[in-house]
Amino acid sequence: MIALYDMYPKFFALEEEKRERIINAAMREFLHGYSAAKTDDIVREAGISKGLLFHYFGTKEKLYDFLIENAIAVIQAEYVNLINTRQPDLLDSVWQMSLLKQDLSLRFPVIFDFLTSTYLDTRHPMNAEQAAQLTKFMEMRNKVLAEILENCDKSLFREGIDPLKAINIINWTLTGAAEDMAKRAMAADGGLSTVGEAARTGYAGYIEEFKAYLDIFRACFYKSKD
Repeated sequence: MIALYDMYPKFFALEEEKRERIINAAMREFLHGYSAAKTDDIVREAGISKGLLFHYFGTKEKLYDFLIENAIAVIQAEYVNLINTRQPDLLDSVWQMSLLKQDLSLRFPVIFDFLTSTYLDTRHPMNAEQAAQLTKFMEMRNKVLAEILENCDKSLFREGIDPLKAINIINWTLTGAAEDMAKRAMAADGGLSTVGEAARTGYAGYIEEFKAYLDIFRACFYKSKD
């Protein structure tokens, strides 16, 4: 993050709430792809002038570069680095990862989707430095997952259950559940404009719903304690 502070000092001089509002508006717009993204839509959602956006970043491409590097740094610091890889119960690890991801998504609702979209955007591929950063980040994430699987107590699983396949099923389910819960919250509160705002209104309910899913997984994948 030090390099980003040095490269964009005017932007980081802003108060945190305004910085996050601009980042979220820009990431959401770039989900359409670099070529399709419109700075007019970014500034409209962020509530700033177009002149200010270019005052902070100079060009659309520099804004895009900043968002990629910032997303990698934030996910690394506030998600990957905080995961406890030495818990014996795999579902406890999944629970911790879900909480960390949910906490981060409250601030940056589309940060994970944005990073995925940049990787898949063949019309505007990452430069060599960004690709190297993302590769390093993905290697670290995979290492964390490998450590979780290595340290988990596989004797907890029923016969024939592959822990790696189990964690993939769990992650896919919880990711879909999180998106569904956010959409339901937004539908119930028509005045909310972002997934992050919707998530904040029902966070406690989300936690209980996630726990219920994990209870189902525990019953399906784990040996009975009876």
